Amino acid sequence: MKKEQTPMQKAIEILLEDKTITSGKDANDFISTLAQEIIQTLMDKEFEMHMDYTKSSHRSKKDENRRNGFVESEDGKGKKVKTAHGEIKVKIPRDRDGEFEPKIVPKRIKILDGIEDAVVEMYACGNSLNDIKDILKNLYKIDLSKEYLSQLTASVSEKVTEWQSRELEAFYAITYVDCIYAKVKHDLVSENTPIYVIIGINKDGKKDVLGFYVSNETSESATYWGKVLEDIKTRGVKDILFMCFDGLAGLDNIVETYFPDTITQRCIVHITRNLYKRCNKKEAKETIGDFKKIYTCANLEEAKAEYKNFIEKYADKKQILKYVAENINHVFAIFDYPSAMRKLIYTTNAIESVNSCLRKVTRGKGSFINAEALNKVIYLRINKLTEKWSKGTKDWRNIQMQMLIIFGEKMTKYYDI
Repeated sequence: MKKEQTPMQKAIEILLEDKTITSGKDANDFISTLAQEIIQTLMDKEFEMHMDYTKSSHRSKKDENRRNGFVESEDGKGKKVKTAHGEIKVKIPRDRDGEFEPKIVPKRIKILDGIEDAVVEMYACGNSLNDIKDILKNLYKIDLSKEYLSQLTASVSEKVTEWQSRELEAFYAITYVDCIYAKVKHDLVSENTPIYVIIGINKDGKKDVLGFYVSNETSESATYWGKVLEDIKTRGVKDILFMCFDGLAGLDNIVETYFPDTITQRCIVHITRNLYKRCNKKEAKETIGDFKKIYTCANLEEAKAEYKNFIEKYADKKQILKYVAENINHVFAIFDYPSAMRKLIYTTNAIESVNSCLRKVTRGKGSFINAEALNKVIYLRINKLTEKWSKGTKDWRNIQMQMLIIFGEKMTKYYDI
């Protein structure tokens, strides 16, 4: 049995048979015209409901108020209104008493809902105001000034401030910290500006960005991380089990100052990358493979045995042995915990994937005019990312039980047990 066509499908078939639409441009023009017709029809219907009688009605009116033509426009063809489908013209009905307040196209409103959302969406994807202006003009024939676009995105600043000062949870099982850079103008000079990012996994395995901080310095520093930790502490964080980072000098001491019971863990993947830089290119793959054998062992004894093999094999590679010796304790430290936990603490991939997404909206866009503009873009991008974080951490129930056994009351006091 053939499925019955919807009214819209029937209309489309009629248009195709009539060869009215033969290109993408024709389709866009038709949609714009259709939008105009729909909005005008809704406007007329709304006015009829207000007046409580139609143009052709012969019944007596409830009161003396009457139709009074349409609101005057510059060209006499209607009020220009910008929509997501382009610019249209709508004739606004008018009554003698001036009581009609249209809801479809409100008075003094020249841009309908949808454009604002589109502007913010494009801004969140890292488009500059100039980019957005050009896109709207080229695709939708809508010409908005930079000043108006700036006003649309100005409200985001309030949301950024609110988000950055929101209260955080008291406990996080694991946090990751890292820093990326974006170009920002300072006194008309474009400079690399650090953006400090901290992510947390809470007691239920849910991941969240605790904050991001645009510094006025030109390079990452452990001292500034102290300000970050002080901020999250002020916003309610009391305990953190692990803090994982890439190896910034002095950061472990800063963490101890603000969260003395927190365990700091160097990212083993970063250590591996830095080892790669010290290897002969022809031998790098084999060297990294041998080093990987150490931190992927089942237990500490096996790891120490693999380290011994590594020393013997690369006895003539003094630079490599020196670097590995300086970092081997960070590798051995992960064996204090079960394998499921190790996978979460020996790499900062969780935050690096976020930073990779942030770079997509900060790189290749030239310099941000100021830190506020950068703040808005970063905030909007993080909002889009966190919408997808509903599943939680893989194998969390198992990891959670391991942590509860190891850390006991330090963790259980945050559960209703």
